[in-house]
Amino acid sequence: MIFRRPFAAQQSTGAVRSAFEAIAETQRSAAATDWYVTQPDHARISGELAAAFDPRKVPNVGEAIVRAISLHDIGWMPYEGDVSSPQPPKELAPGVLLSFANAEPELFLRAWMASIQAAQSTGPLGGLLVSAHFARLTHPYLNRGAGTHEQRAQVEQFLHREASRVDRLLPQAGLPVPEVEALIAVLQFCDLASLYLCANPAAPVELPQLLNGSHVQLSFENGSFRMRPNLLDYVLVLEIPCVRFIEGKPQREMLPVKVQ
Repeated sequence: MIFRRPFAAQQSTGAVRSAFEAIAETQRSAAATDWYVTQPDHARISGELAAAFDPRKVPNVGEAIVRAISLHDIGWMPYEGDVSSPQPPKELAPGVLLSFANAEPELFLRAWMASIQAAQSTGPLGGLLVSAHFARLTHPYLNRGAGTHEQRAQVEQFLHREASRVDRLLPQAGLPVPEVEALIAVLQFCDLASLYLCANPAAPVELPQLLNGSHVQLSFENGSFRMRPNLLDYVLVLEIPCVRFIEGKPQREMLPVKVQ
């Protein structure tokens, strides 16, 4: 889950921050009655962002790639549902809600494996991209020595399996390695940009991926999300599907936003 507070997009203020740090900070203060976006719905927004890229600036993002990006978190469906059939927030510890930012390997590895299988149904390149994306997400976890010895061993086993998958799929991908690497960056950019839209941090942010030779900054100004430099082919109008549980019952709201 990606928790958001407040519901409405808020005018960006302050210095530009690291995108992941600003987003993760919003999750640490989440309450059980806050609005949230499920990870399958967040992934669909990632796909909408990918589909809107200007192909002169971000090439090779065809329909199959957009579909794979849209499915990259579908493996969370059994644990979170989506806006049509959401599950309520769960506690990781007393007073600490489970979110995308603090899930443990026993959960996120199962969700990732299912997501990779779904993405691979779009073709070898889709499976390769989502596999490589999740493999890279393990690096901060391992580098900071998070989890128990057993949990780190599970993550290492996942990395070993997925390295074998990438080796198997790469010859079938139909693109040279540099172009595959560029598409992995596209997926990671769309994932992080969607998290920004969903989590609603107050600060403007910069994303670490290099697209079209630049690092992109995102902010919310005067009623629209702004992308600088703008990599989109058109003004993207989308809806963020938000859910919250009040007295055990789900409430749903679709929040329309513009990205330009």
